[in-house]
Amino acid sequence: MIKTVVFDLDDTLFDHRHASREGLRAVWKRYTCFHEMTLEDLEKEHSEILEQIHFSHVLFGKMTIDEARAERFKFLFLNRGIEIDFNTAENAAQIYRLAYLKNRKRSEGAMEILKLMKKDFKVGIITNNLISEQEEKLDHLELRKYIDLMITSEEARVAKPDVQIFNLALTKLGARPQETVMIGDSWEHDIMGAYNAGMKCIWLNHHKTECPDTKIALEVRTLKNPEYVRSLFSTPGFIK
Repeated sequence: MIKTVVFDLDDTLFDHRHASREGLRAVWKRYTCFHEMTLEDLEKEHSEILEQIHFSHVLFGKMTIDEARAERFKFLFLNRGIEIDFNTAENAAQIYRLAYLKNRKRSEGAMEILKLMKKDFKVGIITNNLISEQEEKLDHLELRKYIDLMITSEEARVAKPDVQIFNLALTKLGARPQETVMIGDSWEHDIMGAYNAGMKCIWLNHHKTECPDTKIALEVRTLKNPEYVRSLFSTPGFIK
């Protein structure tokens, strides 16, 4: 029997991609060196740089998040063959950040699914980011009252998919892994991490790609139908 439901935050409950794309759109408009590429290509390149810097530097205190944002744009300019000073990188990061903040929103169905789950289950979040960043998002998105616990990689000192962050969340929630469902959009970080911790998994497959392994997770394309997601908990043969 399911007793606990745990969500990822970014690109599961929070539409990070939308906010990020609008931030990059503002940068793209401001700096002509990026006009040679599409916004989609800029988004992909930025995402790759972000993941590398964020996981290796920010999450473990080697660099502040503001420094990391400037560093990301320094690399984006370098990839265009342009070397910029820190002030220019910082300015580009500020343009991105202001547009990002302006365009923050919940993922479709996020509040509805949390309201539904909160009626019957303990509800948690496991997220790879800093405590202050994610706490502020919860407040902005007006989701805090539906959450019993949030564990960040900063607090856990490890990042998803390391099973230790999942185990810490389970311990703090007083939950057993076989009675817990993880819902997240990242196959590598959310699904594989939770599965290796013994949890049941539902993969939020935004991009409609082929499921890597249907024995590991059930699949949904959206959270807009929370009753349907809830009904999956009673699917015969739902993974351990």
